[in-house]
Amino acid sequence: MYGFEAISAHNGWAIAITGVLITITGLAVLAFVISQLHKVATLLESGFNKQPNQTSEIKARPQARVVPKPPVLDLGEARRHLEPLTAGLGDSFELQQLYELANGSALPHVHLSIRSLRDSGIIIPAGDGRFTWQH
Repeated sequence: MYGFEAISAHNGWAIAITGVLITITGLAVLAFVISQLHKVATLLESGFNKQPNQTSEIKARPQARVVPKPPVLDLGEARRHLEPLTAGLGDSFELQQLYELANGSALPHVHLSIRSLRDSGIIIPAGDGRFTWQH
């Protein structure tokens, strides 16, 4: 007896289906365990870094949301630093050019300062990826 008759006679179909189900179940369990590893890592880290008598105090205290301050509080000062740098570039300039010129200046956070000037409307689009100063 060979082929499908032998498979049917010796419960081959049931064994094959059982093997497929065991494999799929194992892969599903493995995927679930891997997806939850970050929780286990967090639990382990918090367990090792616990300070005695501080856990109840930390849980009782509500977490305050920290709102970052704008990078440049005085946009006029940022404009006074950056506008003279663009005088040699003509009426309009690319932001990349402004960043490269301002990168060596004493103004802190040049990239964020330029973004703040754009967001406030001091630097406005002139078209074709170029910008100009609002007068």
